[in-house]
Amino acid sequence: MDYKAIEHEQLLAAGEKLPIIIFINIFIGAITIMMMWSDVPYRYLLSWIALLISSLLLRLALYLTYKRSTVETTPVWNRYFIITSFFSGIVWGMVGLLIEFYVAEAHQGFEVFILGAMAVGSIVTATYIRWNYLAFMIPMLLFPSIYYFLQIDVYHHFMGVMILFFMVVLSISSINFRNIQAERVISFKKLSNSEQRLKEITSSMGEGILVIDKNGILEFMNAEAEHILGWNFDEIKNTDLHDLIHLHAHGADNSCIVKKAYLHGEKNHSEDDHFKRKNGEIFPISLTAAPINDDHKTSGAVIIFRDITERKEIEKQLSDLALTDRLTGLYNRGSFDETLSYELERAQRYNRSLSLLMLDLDYFKKINDTYGHQAGDDVLKKIANVIKQSIRGSDYPARFGGEEFIIILPETENSKAVELAQRIRKTLENEPIAISENETIHVTTSIGVVTSRQGITTQTLLYLVDKALYKAKRNGRNQVSL
Repeated sequence: MDYKAIEHEQLLAAGEKLPIIIFINIFIGAITIMMMWSDVPYRYLLSWIALLISSLLLRLALYLTYKRSTVETTPVWNRYFIITSFFSGIVWGMVGLLIEFYVAEAHQGFEVFILGAMAVGSIVTATYIRWNYLAFMIPMLLFPSIYYFLQIDVYHHFMGVMILFFMVVLSISSINFRNIQAERVISFKKLSNSEQRLKEITSSMGEGILVIDKNGILEFMNAEAEHILGWNFDEIKNTDLHDLIHLHAHGADNSCIVKKAYLHGEKNHSEDDHFKRKNGEIFPISLTAAPINDDHKTSGAVIIFRDITERKEIEKQLSDLALTDRLTGLYNRGSFDETLSYELERAQRYNRSLSLLMLDLDYFKKINDTYGHQAGDDVLKKIANVIKQSIRGSDYPARFGGEEFIIILPETENSKAVELAQRIRKTLENEPIAISENETIHVTTSIGVVTSRQGITTQTLLYLVDKALYKAKRNGRNQVSL
């Protein structure tokens, strides 16, 4: 522990108290002057006022310059504080003598109030520096006590003994108060050093780390957590950051794994949680929350988290690849089969309508043979885009194979299904498709439509829609058959 640095911090703390000391000296000095104005001879009173002003100016000069001190020059500056306190103690000690000599006996009790208040109040402001308080208190109280012992009556002797006893009690109190102040500084520095050490250790970690107390208040945050969340630790320390960033924080205690940690001492992990950044963005995280135990009691929790946005995006891409057709972006045959089984079962359970549209591009082989497979792919993409733009969000479009497409239309009667089929057919017929910079072609499609009924199976439904499509082709193509 660097005790020189601690003494310098004590010096700076003492300097911060100087404005309070100056104000108290001016306030009590003004009251004292008014009380002595009519009784004390002016030459003595004015001399004392001059000494009081001198002591105030010394302290003001000290206040204006103490911040120039360094760890190395702390002992010198400590002496400056002690000298000014000693001089001020002499000035206030002289007040006791002036009151005893010249002020009416009925008002001499005010002396006890002045000197006692100054002595007690200075414990809080003057004890940051060793010997500083004693340098003020001893000369201030010693003058009146010597005067009391020089008197011949028991009353004054008793007052002298009481002042000496008062000095001893105040001396012990000042020492204890200074020790408490020093212990606080040492404890704070130890805590700061521990936090700094912890921050250095965790600065290279790829995970964000938060430490919160038993009330959810933030106590520590490593560099990665600052980077991920966008918050600087100094902005939000000693606040309920968990309540600010965790989407589960406002739920029940048993649904939030962080609350389970610091309230109930439970350790939990989640791969599907979310935090919120300073800018309001919500992002996915991998989260572990573990309790911190002191003397077998939970005193807080440590939260370790990782931003898994990139991983979630990759998982979504892989999932999309497994469910969709790479060329058209529509769903593939495998995902279609699963969805049709689910939607047909749901339609029959709730006695709802379900329709299917099956589309087949007319003369697609001729397009491939004439313009090449790239042109064929462009035509398939065009059909897929027209389908996407024509259907509802609840509909399910898929590439059934080759140039065949199929659409599941939940809760759709045959008339509505035919209407949609005609709209898609006309759009494809009327919109040219660019196959090169200078050439476009028009394509047509044949569409079969079928609507389910109670008891029908998926196999039968597919057979019937395929049969309707074949009928449309047999009757001349570029038409819809129900």
